[in-house]
Amino acid sequence: MINRLLLNAVAALVALCTLPCEVAAFGVSRGAESRVSRPSSTTMYAAKKASTKKSSAKKSSKKAAASEEEEVVNFKKAAFVSALAEKTGMTKADSDIALAAVLNVIATEVSAGKRIALPGFGTFKLNYRAARKGRNPKTGEEIDIKASYSPSFSASKTFKEMANPDR
Repeated sequence: MINRLLLNAVAALVALCTLPCEVAAFGVSRGAESRVSRPSSTTMYAAKKASTKKSSAKKSSKKAAASEEEEVVNFKKAAFVSALAEKTGMTKADSDIALAAVLNVIATEVSAGKRIALPGFGTFKLNYRAARKGRNPKTGEEIDIKASYSPSFSASKTFKEMANPDR
């Protein structure tokens, strides 16, 4: 039974991400005017540094202005499971089990070093990060950062085109 649920969940994930008309189920507007620009990490770091030097009154006004500029809509797991249930015709409980199974398979296989390619959606893979020197931001002391593996996701061309319809 899990195999059928797993296949249905993967099919629903791919269908949700590859069909432009189906994106409305997520509450995502397709117009460029609704697109929220996300600041880069450098911009966020500079803003954080600048705000620590100012008084608390100025901090609160900056935070209020920043929250007005960027408003990110979160699509939570419960809403995702409901959308998945609607698309596949499964119950919410079965959709939740299927989603858990899909995420478990992806996490298990990627952590084992396998690459998972879902055409029209993207590729999950494991990246190696070499050992390097870093600095403790508080003290400035040099520290050694161990080598590690990091899971990553690369969106497919179709998915990128859906995210940027005005290009």
